[in-house]
Amino acid sequence: MTARLFEPDSAMWRLNRERFVLLGGSAAAILQAAHPTVALGVAAHSRFRDDVFGRLHRTLDAVYAVAFGTGADVAATTSLVGAIHARVRGDTPRPYSAFDPDAQIWVLATLVMTTVEMHRRVGRPPPAEELERFYADMRLFGRCFGLDPAVGPQTWAAFTGYYEEMLAGPLLGSHPSCAEVARAIALPERPLVARLLGPMIMPLACDYVPEPVRSRLGLPWRPWHRRATRVIERCVGLGLPVAPAAIRFAPAYRRARRARSRARLRDRPNRSR
Repeated sequence: MTARLFEPDSAMWRLNRERFVLLGGSAAAILQAAHPTVALGVAAHSRFRDDVFGRLHRTLDAVYAVAFGTGADVAATTSLVGAIHARVRGDTPRPYSAFDPDAQIWVLATLVMTTVEMHRRVGRPPPAEELERFYADMRLFGRCFGLDPAVGPQTWAAFTGYYEEMLAGPLLGSHPSCAEVARAIALPERPLVARLLGPMIMPLACDYVPEPVRSRLGLPWRPWHRRATRVIERCVGLGLPVAPAAIRFAPAYRRARRARSRARLRDRPNRSR
């Protein structure tokens, strides 16, 4: 049976397989861009104004490849992402690098907390022991992209403290590039499809970004944003029990399940002998 980094009974599989996690995708990208090092890299080395969905899609592909893929999938993805990140460095207006450990642990933190928060809002809130296992899985995920195992909080309790300190501290949103990139994500103008979907994206993006970061980034927020997100969450939550797997679960997860089922059939002893 083909080896995988994470097994079907892992917290990584259970929490990342749900498509409703994508509701928080724009907010996660905005929170990442709130870190000055990330924002400077994105602003200088990507077409963030014209390719908002493309960046989100590439991030999602990398998460799914490592979470559900084979060892070969993980190796190919980490090699590709590593090559891209190696070019993301510069000295103007201040030194930045995609391999900056403080930025790396913050990017990982946004993925962790967005996934957990979406489960709390839409699905079943993960119990404490699953949160601990999920964070350990995500730490391993981070190592695939160069995160030093010694960097950042090592337990779920320490992680939540770190996350709250980052939100309340002075770093996030402290450079003009942070607001520039964040607004391009929340209020995309190009491509046309992103602009047309903007009225739906914007309430989710702005409501899921917590204060005081939202205000620092200059994101628009109105009380109706919260009401809109609650309606969306409730509708999605009510549909979960009856949603077919093809709609509810990520394609990468479904492919991985089918592959494991085929492998088990091949490995099963021939009972006719």
